[in-house]
Amino acid sequence: MQVIRVVLFGMGNMGRNHFRVLQEDSRYHLLAVVDPVLEGLPGSDIPLLRTVDEALALPWDLAVVAAPTELHYALVKKILEHDRHVLVEKPAAGTMQEARELVQIANDRSLRLAVGNIERCNPVVGALRRLIHSGILGQLVHLTGTRAGGFPRNVKPGNNVILDLAVHELDVFRMLLGPLQVLNSIGHSTQIQNIFDTAEILVSGPQGATGSVHVNWLTPQRLRSIRVTGTDAVCTVDYIAQTCEITGLGLRGRVADVLPELQWFDSHGALDRAMLPVEKQETLKIQLNQMHRFLFGQDHHLATQEELVESVQLVEMAVELAQQRSRPRTETSAPIQFI
Repeated sequence: MQVIRVVLFGMGNMGRNHFRVLQEDSRYHLLAVVDPVLEGLPGSDIPLLRTVDEALALPWDLAVVAAPTELHYALVKKILEHDRHVLVEKPAAGTMQEARELVQIANDRSLRLAVGNIERCNPVVGALRRLIHSGILGQLVHLTGTRAGGFPRNVKPGNNVILDLAVHELDVFRMLLGPLQVLNSIGHSTQIQNIFDTAEILVSGPQGATGSVHVNWLTPQRLRSIRVTGTDAVCTVDYIAQTCEITGLGLRGRVADVLPELQWFDSHGALDRAMLPVEKQETLKIQLNQMHRFLFGQDHHLATQEELVESVQLVEMAVELAQQRSRPRTETSAPIQFI
């Protein structure tokens, strides 16, 4: 078995999770960790490096980039230009043009580049896709995504809650609905001036379905959920608990044979509820397995190529619309007239 030599860039919250799962997967060898303010990892003999250049002087295959969002583009570009594969935390870059440039560099050098839109690897999203494809929900009408809680310890200019959180829902909506159009976006800066910590985003898909995303850093508890409304039933997914529940009127009689593994609750009148069983797994470990498949040319469901670019584009559009709405009107702006 060929072992992939890895250098991990960044040891914040997500970086420490990558550090753990990389060491638990025998297909990967964590060669070094790069972080300019790293003080050491108790009980670990992994070399700790301060600069990117120190790492690039060593022989290795794959970079896992978990550095701050505003550093992604420049760091990934430098790593690709030194002919190393990259798995970068979301978003891959700050703008669609930067993301497209990174994809082009990777293609020109025959390198693998993927972005860590981790909910793609959540087993409950796989269950939701099966449910949708089964036709039980009927025609999709609306998706509602909520991702709240977890104010970052350090928020720097260039980052905001749309880049940090909404990128996940927008990517999942894109997977489920197809290419999206961002119709509207509203941001609120309640803690730090000019940095959105709350946002609402409205999108539409090519078949007429719509989606709304609410994200914030302010809610005390972490909430991660998506509700899919169809013409025949509604499905509610909890990303954290990894549960997938379906509710509908007269549902059991219509779909019991479509997905026989559905676990039914006691019915209340005509209302039927069921759970689609989900094998609970750590999403980051699944993502690492998908990256391994990608590196060796096997089928995978990571965001790469144009999907990587589209993921950044959707976030960029949402941020731009929110910024437009948050700018104060100039004195020359025409007043609103009420009739």
